[in-house]
Amino acid sequence: MADNNTIKLKATKAVGAMLGAAYGDALGWPNERVTKSNASGQTQGRLHDFRRWTYRLGGRYFPYEEIIEAGEYSDDTQLILCLSRSLQKGEVWWDYFTQVELPFWSVYERGGGGATKRAVDSWLDGVSPWSSLRKPQDLKKYFDAGGNGVAMRVLPHVLRLAEKGFSKVAANIFLDGVATHGHPRALLGALAYGFALWTAFRKESKLTYGELVEELISNVTVWSAIPTTTSIYPAWMNQADKILPGYSNIWDSVKAEVLRYLDVCRGELAKGALIFDEDVLKELHCFDNKISGAGTVAAIAAVYLASRHAADPLNGVVKAAFAIGSDTDTIASMAGGLLGCVHGSDWLSPVKQGIQDAAYIEKSAFRLANGHIDDKPDVEGIKRYLLKKWIDGVVTAPDSSEVELPDHRKARINHDLDYIGRNGTYRVEFRRLTVDDGQSIYLDKVSKGNFGLMTHTPKQIIMPLQQTLSNSRGCGSKIPVVLFERAIWFYRECLGLTVKKQSSDAVVFDQGLVLVPLNYANNFPQGIQLRALIYVQATNITERFRRIKESNLQIISTLAPWGKSGMLFFRSLDPDGNIVEVFSADGQ
Repeated sequence: MADNNTIKLKATKAVGAMLGAAYGDALGWPNERVTKSNASGQTQGRLHDFRRWTYRLGGRYFPYEEIIEAGEYSDDTQLILCLSRSLQKGEVWWDYFTQVELPFWSVYERGGGGATKRAVDSWLDGVSPWSSLRKPQDLKKYFDAGGNGVAMRVLPHVLRLAEKGFSKVAANIFLDGVATHGHPRALLGALAYGFALWTAFRKESKLTYGELVEELISNVTVWSAIPTTTSIYPAWMNQADKILPGYSNIWDSVKAEVLRYLDVCRGELAKGALIFDEDVLKELHCFDNKISGAGTVAAIAAVYLASRHAADPLNGVVKAAFAIGSDTDTIASMAGGLLGCVHGSDWLSPVKQGIQDAAYIEKSAFRLANGHIDDKPDVEGIKRYLLKKWIDGVVTAPDSSEVELPDHRKARINHDLDYIGRNGTYRVEFRRLTVDDGQSIYLDKVSKGNFGLMTHTPKQIIMPLQQTLSNSRGCGSKIPVVLFERAIWFYRECLGLTVKKQSSDAVVFDQGLVLVPLNYANNFPQGIQLRALIYVQATNITERFRRIKESNLQIISTLAPWGKSGMLFFRSLDPDGNIVEVFSADGQ
């Protein structure tokens, strides 16, 4: 029976591994699509700090941007957490992973790989991705999928089964891997990385310099054998040989490839202080676009960086995250997971609080390490049509309302401002779900239609030369707020703004800011989406209204008296689609 010190060491290593993986993911994700030619701005500030950045999505036809807050993680950590929850279902973990977790992940994935998403699409159709019922071209894509999408998520198997022999871990990794990928590069990469994790996690003394590399080389027969004990193996292998004839020979050639990579690491590590990490990563093909995303490349790159920087783990993750031109988030995540298995969690103290869902990740690590099994695990497969219906329900639900997730967890819905495409033909609705267990989930829904935000592009706006009018007398922002009185207190008492006039439904500050209740937006016509509300007090309002109307900018409220005051006002959109309210400043 393990003593208390051993149990404590196991727990801190589990936490360090899970948080280390999330840290590397969040640190490296902003650099994933950065090329060396435009990398100059990526290394400003302290390298180990997170940063806020803009993620471009939607492709050619529905382009939009999403702000990724500092410390937020991508699909690497998402899938680690999916697998963690699945393993807590006990013997039905694989069914739960393929029938519940992966299908649900497809609607909130952030940066998911093509192979994984194609496989999930197959599971949603009710068939395995290697099923003979699939189209030949789809089967070929599955068995050609050799990316790092498996290796990056295998950590939970090791945390769960660390006390078992590696053959048990390998069987789990193989079963997990074939759920999405079929090529030996994906599966052997995952097995090699899994063995490195297993070795580091079980070792109670410090790893010596280069020890992980030597362990992989000397135990190649342990981690490189095709696990044949899984129930699906005979049927799966039969399909593999049909689609990739001589599959076992391909497996052996990939094994030889991994050993060559390990030999490179051994030779470079022998140089000691004379090593240049970028040169080693180049030899491992981390910067070769044709193969840089392979499971074998990511696995050995992570092993190298963890071995090279074992004495300075934070720097090891930074090196991976800023290896511009490589798969930065995945390699950094995998290196972080390994370094956590080696060092535990203390080295993450400077960055832990900035990691998205850190408390939830830590709790997941404890559960894995302690062998937690959920009571009465339920495997009710998620159907495609029900998933679509659920998404529609979430998008239309009121802000701050509660929703049940397809996996039966509960979450609170938080609305972010929607985005309307420039030509008004599509809308992107952003929702953040705060799950009751502590995880954060982000949903983006793109809808086609005529949303009418911009009926004309900026190129069509007419700007006639006319006589110059006198200057406007005031301009400011009008902000709808949820807590009206609290907002007034904040701007007046905390920030020192002075109130010019105040009523039950508006407060105007001398400095130009105007606060209104949140339901103020109910005054706008249906289809007009609130993005920013600009308030302008202007002279010659009739002439200004005519000028804007003739410029082909959209008028959303025609010139009319404002309530009982009789003051004229109108609303229009500016060229970027922001709402502008214009009020008369001269009693006109």
